[in-house]
Amino acid sequence: MVKSSDKIAVCSRSFSNNSHLKKELCKNYKNVTFNKTKTLRDNDLIRFLKDKDKAIIGLEKIDKEIIDNLPKLKVISKFGVGLNNIDLEYLKFKKIKLGWEPGVNKRSVSELSLCLILNSIRKITLNQSDLFNKKWNQTIGSDLTNSTIGIIGCGNVGQDLIKLLKPFQCKIYVHDIKSYKNFYSKYNIIPTSLNFLLKNSDIISIHTPLNKSTINLLNKKNLKFLKPNSSIINTTRGGIINKDDLYNFLNKNKFNSASDVFINEPNINTKLIKLKNFFATPHIAGSTTESILKMGRSAIRGLNINAVPRKDL
Repeated sequence: MVKSSDKIAVCSRSFSNNSHLKKELCKNYKNVTFNKTKTLRDNDLIRFLKDKDKAIIGLEKIDKEIIDNLPKLKVISKFGVGLNNIDLEYLKFKKIKLGWEPGVNKRSVSELSLCLILNSIRKITLNQSDLFNKKWNQTIGSDLTNSTIGIIGCGNVGQDLIKLLKPFQCKIYVHDIKSYKNFYSKYNIIPTSLNFLLKNSDIISIHTPLNKSTINLLNKKNLKFLKPNSSIINTTRGGIINKDDLYNFLNKNKFNSASDVFINEPNINTKLIKLKNFFATPHIAGSTTESILKMGRSAIRGLNINAVPRKDL
């Protein structure tokens, strides 16, 4: 097999530390540089990508300044599914191609969402904390079965979570700017407005991408609509819920929230994690042994993409 002479940079540490993915990539490319140390930003990212023809990126921020400093770059391939860290319009303007496969890690994300839902309503983290502190409080939760679930964003992950919820016989409301009529009909889903969903759901799970229209989508103006003792789960992106408004709301109400994502990762620096009714994981939803391989192989395929980024991404 003749290996490509293109210079490849792999920014993602999850990819770079996976021996299977490294071996598969190096079968086709003879000049590959891997990042195994830290999330690259600003000048460190520019230096790492300098003189490279193609790059595999994860959560690295690819904005106008970065792109302008990489004149040789021809292709960016995404390890993962979120595109909020990439200036897609400027990528298109510079005629840099984008490799991206939506939904490649949807099952991993939907499974963690289900885990966080069960954790929240059964008060598992709170009971564990009490037990570790030698307190036998037995804080009582509620059943997931026959509860009402609100899904904000019914794309790949939202739909997959709904499939996982089917055995629990939940009533499910969905809020999405798109309509998925056939899916709604098949799974007995009720499309609603955002405010109606917040007012009537026992559990809200967020699965919408972060963009200009969804920044601070949930804030003090609509968090007040939530039912007492309800739970809200976020496994998509930090910034969709206004963190200050969420903190103030949790601090005053019997309400639970769980998040796998934050605005400034890994430097989260938030008061939320000190609250007993807030629990979190360090952005692990899309990262399982299986999904890392799926995302990595998708990113390898994406290096050979032949289409410029679509305007609707």
